[in-house]
Amino acid sequence: MSRSWERQVKRNTKQVNDRRKKAGQDRIGSNGTSNTTSEFTTYKGRNFVFPATLVLLGVVYGIMGIMYPATNSSTILFVVTVLLYVFLGVVLYFRRPYLKIGKDSLITTKFNRDRIITADKVKKIRLQKGYVVIEHSTKGGAWVFAHVR
Repeated sequence: MSRSWERQVKRNTKQVNDRRKKAGQDRIGSNGTSNTTSEFTTYKGRNFVFPATLVLLGVVYGIMGIMYPATNSSTILFVVTVLLYVFLGVVLYFRRPYLKIGKDSLITTKFNRDRIITADKVKKIRLQKGYVVIEHSTKGGAWVFAHVR
């Protein structure tokens, strides 16, 4: 881990702790009470778009199957397919994505696998209104986390 990364983390932690102290909240970081049990700070989110798309596809397939029934196909297989689309959408909705921030690494899930990026592979972290974009030098695109309210 580079020293500049450590200095940046320490400076940002100090700024956040000052703001949290003014708001009457607990401190975060190595000497705070919030982060003493774990070396990572976890932020959880919620998936909306992909689960809603799967449920919508299941509903559309179900409506099309009712409106235009096939003569020679198995209706049980069709019903199972529609129900599995809806079930997968519901499961993916309740499975919350997360971002774990450690002293020298970032961890998140992409396509049902944990992805880890160390501090030396992070190119840039851009904060925009409603978005956090993490650009890295490893394989794959930038990580984009959106805040929707």
